[in-house]
Amino acid sequence: MAPSDCAILPTRDSRIFRLRVRFSSPEGPRSGWVVSDTVVAGCRCAVVYHPRHWSPEIMVDITMLNNHVLEGDAKLSMSIHMVLLDKTGSPAPSMGRSKKNSLGFNTLIARRDDVKANCVVDDYFVVLCSVDINWIPPTSSLEQELPSLGHDLAIMWDKQDLTDVSFDVGGESFSAHRLVLATRSPVFRAELYGLMAESKMASITIHDMEASTFRTMLHYIYHGSLPDAGKVDVSSIMAQCQHLLVAADRYGVEGLKKICEDKLCCNGITTDTVVSMLELGEAHVCPKLKARCFDFLTDSDNFKMVGTSSEYLRLMQNFPTLLVEVRNRFKIAHGKPTIVEPGSNKKTRVNQNILGMMTEC
Repeated sequence: MAPSDCAILPTRDSRIFRLRVRFSSPEGPRSGWVVSDTVVAGCRCAVVYHPRHWSPEIMVDITMLNNHVLEGDAKLSMSIHMVLLDKTGSPAPSMGRSKKNSLGFNTLIARRDDVKANCVVDDYFVVLCSVDINWIPPTSSLEQELPSLGHDLAIMWDKQDLTDVSFDVGGESFSAHRLVLATRSPVFRAELYGLMAESKMASITIHDMEASTFRTMLHYIYHGSLPDAGKVDVSSIMAQCQHLLVAADRYGVEGLKKICEDKLCCNGITTDTVVSMLELGEAHVCPKLKARCFDFLTDSDNFKMVGTSSEYLRLMQNFPTLLVEVRNRFKIAHGKPTIVEPGSNKKTRVNQNILGMMTEC
């Protein structure tokens, strides 16, 4: 089976793609495995199709390849769901069963006759795949070097013991310790111990921030980690990360800012969000997030859906330095206008008109 017989088709959501495979009947010649790979939510995944002509069943596997976005002892876990689409393009969950083996492969198994009768159109069938990435940040050096002190400070805050300052944020009140805040944030240090009026206040009002965002930032300041988000959908978590990144940048909590930036790089960039993510990266000096947005826009299909939008044009007008950076970056693309299409081992020339649009806003 040739590589072109197994193609990955992206969607507007970077966590979802379609796998289109040529159907091979059991009476045909024996073929080997077919392997394609793609980037899903910032991480590279491999997809393997097993025709299994000796068996009444076919198999599709997905696994995560080595990824270089991790630093220190950070970890990634992956949750995968696969479902066959019927001849009308609708999900047909009854057509197969999923399982995960000890090697880390997520497998979809379906009976060949069922797939042929219900899912094959023009000798092709399609599997809808969704991948959710959970990024676990590395343990901070403070936790490793001073676990008992960090633990004790966190317990004091959890119990609201010996607090000496309070903050009114979004209609809620939060108590904390001046010395701890000053140690973890240069902005809090200047505010609480400098010449600012807040240094003499027992209660300080913070504007332009949600209570939930401030609560999470305080949790990080005391615990060195983010609280458990519970069962919340990915889009809500990404929205919270954006607010938290702005707050961390405002108060100079660099470790928290980096965690938020990494999470947004992994799960936050889609055709619907890439413009706002690029604006966020520019406004709050997040070079990694900006670079990931540029990488996303280098794909011609992605840029077709983004580059002519009013949001993209407004961004280029409001941030002249960003426009210069876009022009400089894609001058290189004009010199070497190649990208790797998902599911293909061949480099394809990027549409020159699209790249021109990227530099003529």
